[in-house]
Amino acid sequence: MMQRVATAIVLLPLVLLSILYLPSSLFLLITDLILGLGVFELLRLLARYGVKAYWFTFPLALFLPWVWTYSPESVLNYLVVSSLICMGHSVFQAREMKTGFLSMSGNLMAILYLSVPLSIAGSFQRSQVPHLLMVLSVVWAGDTFAYWVGKRWGKHKVTSQVSPHKSLEGYLAGLLFSVLAAMVCGHYFFPDWPTAYLVLIGAFLGLVGTVGDLFESMLKRGADIKDSSNLLPGHGGVLDRIDSLLFALPAYYTLLVLIK
Repeated sequence: MMQRVATAIVLLPLVLLSILYLPSSLFLLITDLILGLGVFELLRLLARYGVKAYWFTFPLALFLPWVWTYSPESVLNYLVVSSLICMGHSVFQAREMKTGFLSMSGNLMAILYLSVPLSIAGSFQRSQVPHLLMVLSVVWAGDTFAYWVGKRWGKHKVTSQVSPHKSLEGYLAGLLFSVLAAMVCGHYFFPDWPTAYLVLIGAFLGLVGTVGDLFESMLKRGADIKDSSNLLPGHGGVLDRIDSLLFALPAYYTLLVLIK
């Protein structure tokens, strides 16, 4: 517990200062550092399923945040080309015919699952910082209180096969504090948004973030590992720290597009 708290105390100010004060180019470099570590952890995890890493997955993943931020009209073309490269490369892996589809899917997943959400974070930091702070606050509040309440009072296990240490009490606490965080941030950053709308956003992000957390837990359970790495004391790896955001950021981005 103390390691987890100490790591959070160090990382939280660094993240907030980066979002608020760094120019977009430097923030994207930090994003690429996080993304590169995440891709490495994910491909190492997927190797336990038989996935072979493609050499071009890293550059394709790392370049997407720059395209998304500085040339958003090219994002769809970039994703289409990336998909074709992954699929085309698998055709020429004759020695891995039985695992070609699996490897192609795993490498393409690394780009879509990791690079798309972090690209959205980069684009928000450049021009829509309040939206990025909204998502981070809601997800962090939900994760923190779900962990704390679940560890202290959690008794009813509802996802024991996927994530045996999480409880119904923790999930409900996480959802409640996600809603509260959305209301606080919303009234500060978006005073014109009605309270009912903020409640719905908090509940939506809380639920989506939970699914993101469970998705990564499912991958780890299938690979028979506890953490994606031991890089962050008390938290595990980069994937373990951002798993909820990997679902919440695209979901929130889609919501903004739909309501415009």
